[in-house]
Amino acid sequence: MADVRRFAALRPEKEDAVGTGALSYEEVVERYQSGRMFQNHFGEFFVYQVKDGGKEYNGIFACASVDDYLNGVIRNHSWAKDQVTEEKLSKLEKDGFQVEPVILAYHKQPFVDVIMTAAKKFAPAYHFVTENGVEHTIWEMYDYSRAKLLIEAMQGTAHLYIAAGHEIAAASVAHCQDLRKADRNYDPSAEFNYFMCVLLEYESITEDGEVTVPRFQPNMFSHVI
Repeated sequence: MADVRRFAALRPEKEDAVGTGALSYEEVVERYQSGRMFQNHFGEFFVYQVKDGGKEYNGIFACASVDDYLNGVIRNHSWAKDQVTEEKLSKLEKDGFQVEPVILAYHKQPFVDVIMTAAKKFAPAYHFVTENGVEHTIWEMYDYSRAKLLIEAMQGTAHLYIAAGHEIAAASVAHCQDLRKADRNYDPSAEFNYFMCVLLEYESITEDGEVTVPRFQPNMFSHVI
């Protein structure tokens, strides 16, 4: 049973969305601290559509549970071992920003498709084409009742699989464990117990056992932990 939830995304203004992909980690932090990026006052899911080379991919920006990772609900797609790199862990510890999503795949859930289709009926929050010719469209999922249905649908998923972002997943888990050790009375609902992810249907990104990860806009959203 997968535990996913909405998050108060750190994000660019609409007119700055395309340029966000060229920002370094340090520039994202600087923009936030200087007020050039803003954070949602409340948690949301985001439906993210990528059209790339004649293919269309539809995913959901969300947060996944560290405990799901520790308990084996979140698994590796391949035999790759999640390595905690000092660089990624130190950035989380220093600034408390996760700017890279972990790509998580789930086996087909028809009701999730219905929810994404419903969200697309509204005007997108972002729509742009990057220099590499990839078209990006992003919708906010405002409706709490629809978000609740998505959470319940994902709870019916036995496992999520890490398709990309093994290092940031491992670093997020290590950071969470450090904070838990420092405070045995930690709040289990605090943001550090979750890491930012993109949920993608497994069948849409795999062919003959090979995974093709869509080219999402780098640094489009960040998770403040």
